Amino acid sequence: MLRSNRLLLRAIEESDLPIISFWRSQPEVYEYFYEYLPISVRQQKNWYEKQLQDSSEINFVVADIKTGKAIGTVSIYHIDRRSRKAEWGRLIIGDPSARSGGKGAEIEALVLQYSFEHLNLNKLYCEVLLQNEKVVSLHKKFGFHHEGVLRQHAFKAGKYEDVVMLSMLAEEYFFNKDKGKLAEIFTRMNGNI
Repeated sequence: MLRSNRLLLRAIEESDLPIISFWRSQPEVYEYFYEYLPISVRQQKNWYEKQLQDSSEINFVVADIKTGKAIGTVSIYHIDRRSRKAEWGRLIIGDPSARSGGKGAEIEALVLQYSFEHLNLNKLYCEVLLQNEKVVSLHKKFGFHHEGVLRQHAFKAGKYEDVVMLSMLAEEYFFNKDKGKLAEIFTRMNGNI
């Protein structure tokens, strides 16, 4: 389990599938996903059963540490153990009351910590729709580097969308963990502010 003083990242259980399906079907959530469809609980269950057998991805429920209530999900996937790289994303903060107060930043810090300190990755990368400027900006504040724009990379709502490619290397993570925005987040999430 990964935890801060407010959040817990734990394994997805079958009992979580109805709420995850509900979140995924909300327009304000799937607006920033490549898929632009609501999904059923059965479709969510099919995905869940498949990912249980897939060692190239790790999926978490994000829960409130005090109540245990699920507030979202996040994933690390396309894990390449030979090249020590992976992609992170599928971040959903499904509970609208949890979308403020820095919880997204704490989730990102926990994913970075797990990726570099537990999975021993050398590189963590992500793809973000170009129009999602808020998330691109957040990743850059954490120390992600802009690798480029994948032109017309995603077909969504009848048109092709550009996607920003961002990445962080292990050496950058360990440097940023002690300095700057990432250091501030780790201090706050461990209750030292």
